[in-house]
Amino acid sequence: MTETAEDLTRRYLVPVARLNLPSEPDVIHLSVYQWLPAFQAWATGMGICGASTQQGPIPLATVTCEGCLAYRARYERMLAPGYRPEDDDPEVLRERLAAAVDERDRARRWAVRLENENRRLDDQAREAKEQARVATVAALNLRRQTPDAAQRTLARIRDARTWVAVWIELGQYFGLTAEQCGLEARARRRGEAL
Repeated sequence: MTETAEDLTRRYLVPVARLNLPSEPDVIHLSVYQWLPAFQAWATGMGICGASTQQGPIPLATVTCEGCLAYRARYERMLAPGYRPEDDDPEVLRERLAAAVDERDRARRWAVRLENENRRLDDQAREAKEQARVATVAALNLRRQTPDAAQRTLARIRDARTWVAVWIELGQYFGLTAEQCGLEARARRRGEAL
């Protein structure tokens, strides 16, 4: 017996001796050990292999019956706290297996979706890094060119003879539309403020 029999509601597996008959093989069996309320005592039954045995456990004995050893794992599972009979029902087990397979397949599909999403995000991150690099290069070039461009625009504005020519140069430098430049030139020509 690997546990102490303290819980009167539980049953335990314990080693028991064979019946003391000359025809019985000399082996140690396993039996279910349980509290019998009617007798107010602990008792053992037959060996789990089906052989008749003597009453009472042999606590430190080593089980030698091959039949009992073959059934031992199943009985230990059935006697464990929380055991449910449906745990050994083939139909229930098939349904659980089918549900587990469905869940596994769903998890695989989800993993594939996550991998694809991860690749897409990696591609976007690479593209954003490249765009940032290009924008940085452009900004550095613009910073170098802006004073020169401003000087050239200022020179062309000084040379301009009409408001239209002035606003064409300013519009090109500041990125204004032709319509905005035309309105500004007309307003200056008429002396109006916008």
